[in-house]
Amino acid sequence: MNKLFSRWLPCATLAAWSAILLYFYFSGRITAFLHPMFRPYILVAGLVLAGMAVVFVLLPGEAQCCTTEECGHPFSRLASGKTLTFLVLLLPLSVAALLSPDSFGKTTIQNRGMITDAAALPAPPPKTAVSKPAAEAIPTKAASNSPPSTSPAPAATPAAPSPAPSDYLQRTPEGHIVAEVLDLLYAAQDSVLRKDFEGQTVQLVGQLMPDQSNNANGKRFKAVRMFMTCCAADARPVATLVECEKLPDFPEMTWVKVTGTSTFPTENGRRTSVLVATKVEKSDPPEEAMLY
Repeated sequence: MNKLFSRWLPCATLAAWSAILLYFYFSGRITAFLHPMFRPYILVAGLVLAGMAVVFVLLPGEAQCCTTEECGHPFSRLASGKTLTFLVLLLPLSVAALLSPDSFGKTTIQNRGMITDAAALPAPPPKTAVSKPAAEAIPTKAASNSPPSTSPAPAATPAAPSPAPSDYLQRTPEGHIVAEVLDLLYAAQDSVLRKDFEGQTVQLVGQLMPDQSNNANGKRFKAVRMFMTCCAADARPVATLVECEKLPDFPEMTWVKVTGTSTFPTENGRRTSVLVATKVEKSDPPEEAMLY
């Protein structure tokens, strides 16, 4: 019996860990726990563990250490001990995989602290470069020595208008700027970036949370997203303030789409982001619930 356990329990452990990793990867649940940069490693790890399980099946080792009286691991000589070891390795991971939620709840967000100031965030990514018109060709020496042409010069073609500084911004069919919470937080601290958003109609998606600190007139709430640097362990909630004539009658943590004018007033001695809403409506969660 001990030999049977010695051969099959390691295989089952490796196969189970492999199945859990591959399940998270192919089901898409991994998006709630890991930065896109690291997700391929989950696939690789799952495949490697599956390969190791197959190797254990095809090439079983000699488990004499834990089947003889000379074994220094008396607990492993018992079938019940091997079974318990297997459960200790596998049961917690399996329960966590089945029962863990795919999103952060209200309590977790409150405990982690809400970031509304970009000074607490990493430096923003650079803007997408805007292509410039090709430079005019410089005439060569041979061309300058040729006799001048008697034919009239063609009318100059009007130069194409230079792209606007905010052409890198995504827009809705109505022309509204599609922004993320991070965009507005960074714009509040960056005067150049702020010019692209200030006074513009902006549309963003976030989760509704009440504002307890900057809500003297009772007309504000926070649009919250989770910002992830590496994995769910370091995810932090980031939020921009939303001001409207009447607070929406939605439960906390409801996904909402907010359309309004982006403003950056100075409050309590610092520049902050306030989206003056003209419309707040329920929304489906974005495909990537995390911001990176």
